[in-house]
Amino acid sequence: MANSKEDEKQIVLSSGKACRFLRIRRNLIPGYYLLAFPKSQGEPCLAEVTEMVTLGIEYAKTLSKDAVGDPEAYTLLYSGYSARREKGWHIHIILLGNRWRKAWLYLVLAGKNVLQAIGMRKDDAPRT
Repeated sequence: MANSKEDEKQIVLSSGKACRFLRIRRNLIPGYYLLAFPKSQGEPCLAEVTEMVTLGIEYAKTLSKDAVGDPEAYTLLYSGYSARREKGWHIHIILLGNRWRKAWLYLVLAGKNVLQAIGMRKDDAPRT
């Protein structure tokens, strides 16, 4: 996922459990970050989820302001257990900057989900 240790930061939550903040370097989605609760710790409790969502928003605002000069030019994505490709709780943070980048993000996500739906891309989500 991340290319180097500079692209990763460990954050200790109020509960004492840790989560990881990662920069994801993918050519198709620039400005892509992930806040992840490691699978080895199980699922986070409600207080941990709330703290991680708050952290995700704070990080997104700071990154967005630094990258594009606008603290509100980001998208946060969270997929529930049944809609995740990968097991483990996580929040996606994508810096946008303009409407074209948002349109591109949705196009990439649509393609990814079509490939998963037809079985051409790994998908750990339960079948319902």
